[in-house]
This record gives sequence, C-alpha cells and structure tokens, in this order.
Amino acid sequence: MASKTKKAAAFIMASALAATALAGCGGSSSTPAGPGNVSVAQTSFETSVINLKDDEVMKYIKDTMASEAKDGKIVLKLWCSGDDMAFEKERLEAFKTLVADSRYEIKIGVVENGEDKAGQKVIENPKKAADVFSFADDQLSALQKAGAIAAVAPYYEGNVRKEHTDDSLAVSAVGDELLAYPKTSDNGYFLYYDKRVFTDESVLDNMDEMIKVANAANKHVYLNVGNAWYNTGFFFTAGCTIKYENGKQTAEIANAKGLSAAKAMCHIAESQDKGFKGSPGQIGDNAYVTQGFEEGFLAAAVIGTWEGPAIKKAIGDENVGAAKLPKVLMDGEYKQLDSFGGYKLIGVGIYSEYPFSAQTLAYFLSSKESQEARYNTRGLLPTNKELGEDPAIKKDPAFKALEDQKPYSHAQGTSVGSVYWGSGIADVGGKAVSDYGKRSDDVIMEQLKGVEANMKA
Repeated sequence: MASKTKKAAAFIMASALAATALAGCGGSSSTPAGPGNVSVAQTSFETSVINLKDDEVMKYIKDTMASEAKDGKIVLKLWCSGDDMAFEKERLEAFKTLVADSRYEIKIGVVENGEDKAGQKVIENPKKAADVFSFADDQLSALQKAGAIAAVAPYYEGNVRKEHTDDSLAVSAVGDELLAYPKTSDNGYFLYYDKRVFTDESVLDNMDEMIKVANAANKHVYLNVGNAWYNTGFFFTAGCTIKYENGKQTAEIANAKGLSAAKAMCHIAESQDKGFKGSPGQIGDNAYVTQGFEEGFLAAAVIGTWEGPAIKKAIGDENVGAAKLPKVLMDGEYKQLDSFGGYKLIGVGIYSEYPFSAQTLAYFLSSKESQEARYNTRGLLPTNKELGEDPAIKKDPAFKALEDQKPYSHAQGTSVGSVYWGSGIADVGGKAVSDYGKRSDDVIMEQLKGVEANMKA
C-alpha cells in the first residue's frame, strides 16, 4: 500500500536507491508496507553484501543520511536495558565517528527500557517509540501484527542474512520477511557455580545433592522459582502443554502434570535458607547474584551470561564454572530441568523520522564488531557466525553450558505471550518459597486452576 507521509516517501526513495545499488547482484524487490517501512519480501535471498570499510559504501550511507537530515541534524533515540546503557553509549560514540559528515550533526539519546517489555511499549505508542530498540525475540510476532516495527532495510539485508546463524535469523523473521537484527544468542539460563565448592561432575548430578554440598559449606544454591521465566522450566519438564500460537495462549497446567511441577518446586523450597535460596527479595536477580558471590553466601546460581562478568569479578575467573541445569526430583525420579531459550534482537521503529539512519545504527549495533565488543565487555554470546567459531568464545564455559542446555530449552516466541506473564504463574513458585514447601495438593491445584483461568480471561 502507498504511504501517505512525507517521511515514508523519503525512506521509500532511499530504499529504492539502495535496491538499485543492489540490482545486478541478485538484489531485492520491495514494495511499501507501511509508514516508514519497506517490505523485504523476496523471491530470492541472494542479496548483495556491503563492507563498511569501503569508501563507496560509506559515501552512499552518508549521502543518504544527509538527505534525511533536518536543519543539519539527525536525532535518534535508543532503548536498551539498564545493564547495557554504559556499553551502548560507547558503541554510539563509535557509530557517530563512523558516519561523521560535515553536512549533519548526529544526536542519539539513550533511554532505559528493559528488553522484556520494550516490544509492548513500542506497540502501545509506536509514534513515540524509540527509533532503535532492543527486545526479546518472543515479542516479534506482536510487533509485526501491530505494524509497529520496520522491516530490515534492503541495503543491509544481505549482510544480516550472511553474517548471522540460521536459528537467530529464523526468530528475526515472520515468514520470509526479515524484521529485526540479531543481537545476542543467550536469552536463556543455565548454572554458574563456584568450582571451589562443587566439582564439575557434581553439578551434573541433581539439585538435592547440590543443596547438601552448599549447605555443608554454609552457602546456598540460587534459583528464583518465584519468577515465571525460571519456574516455567518445571512445567516443561513435567510435560505440560504451553504454547503461544496466532496470538492465543494455551497452558494446560491445572492437571496432574502441573501438580508434579509445583510439588517439585515445593520439594526444593523445603531447603530454603538451608542450602537453597529461591527468591531475590526486592533487589532483583542480577543484584542478588552479584551480592551473593561477592559476600560468599552463594555457591551456585541459575542465571544467564549477562551476570558472568560480575561473578568472575567476585570469585575470580579461574573459580567460575558453568553447566546445564541440574536434575530435579519429580514424581519420585530425577529429571532434567528444562528452560526457556532465545535471542535478543534489535528493531527499528516504523515511525522513525530518520529511517535510513535508524537502520544504519541498528545494523552497526548488530555487526560483528559490536557483538565482539559486547561479548568482551558484557559477556553476552554472539549470533555472528564467525564469532561463534572463535576458539576463545567456544571455550567459554557459558557457551558450552548453553549448548548443553539447548536440547532442554523451549523458544519463548512459540511458548508464551504477554498474558502468560501476568497470569499468576510466578506466584506458584513464590508461594512454595514463602511457605517453605509446605503446601497441600488441594491448595496447589486451586492456585493452578486460577492461573489457567487468568490466561483464558
């Protein structure tokens, strides 16, 4: 459909120029798909690849950015997590140096917006959303349905498809339309542990044994069962049906399988304060884990790669181990604990007043250079294929832990939607901890029925 806004027309022209530049190299055909956006649906993905170190490429990028500058200024807004703000600000300075030109001045504001909620905030008010934003992959479908995210610009699509892993590209697209830039491959969790307390073999056994070892050392194992992102793994392990398809949430947990999952949490919670910690209190997971390793009351924690640098700083790199999740006692036997697994992506707002500049920034933040810097600074694993083969990264314990956990991980995007998080599912584990595991089957089942009802409301 034809755009009715001048900014959309300007971007369509810029994208058309980009498509022309790609023509003869297996370029892409594009048709306007909404305000500030151009569809990248293609009959072939044999798109051209550009090199940001090439003078002609940079001339084209700067010319196009100059054409959309207003009064000699390009003003962009970036949303990212609070943990990423310092790093992203450093990257923005590198970006401004890369595209610096006498014809325009670039100003980029950075605003904290967690990746878990960024997509919903964009949908709520897309005209006031950030030009560029980071978000978890489970939000892509909703962003696409709301028409709130711009497709990846044709000029950068060839690079994105070539540079990133197939699985990260799959969650960055809806059908054949590439809608986001892959950012990190580690939106999942596993076990970090202190090798002075646990042997590498013992952590591959079961949670009960880990709790005993930790308690004997006057320490604890941390797993936030009062958080739905973590405690859903118990329901997956029990075999519960949890799906999110075509905007509809299905979660069959008010049954014998759901009861088994909840009772497994209760069993662990019986050791609360005696080798186990199941809640971070009011300070949040990251701060609690950092404090726990710094002060020595944690010996292991279920968390993600983002906390790796803090743990290494607290106990020393040589003392940090990582492994897939331990087994948990369920229905009288030890079963491997499942998890969520996924990716962090970078999107471009469909109403950006500087759409090509925004696309250029998004590509830069997802590039090999930025992903390598992000790994070195933040410990976040890349989606870039070359970096994934880097020996230094491959020997990172977190890399292997995530790989080992993958067979037991479930994609967020096809498992849960926003209604799931607000259903009360988190409180199933929260009550287990606050009651030290002493909950009757009848009380648990009533709670599970209430959660199911909330998801259908």
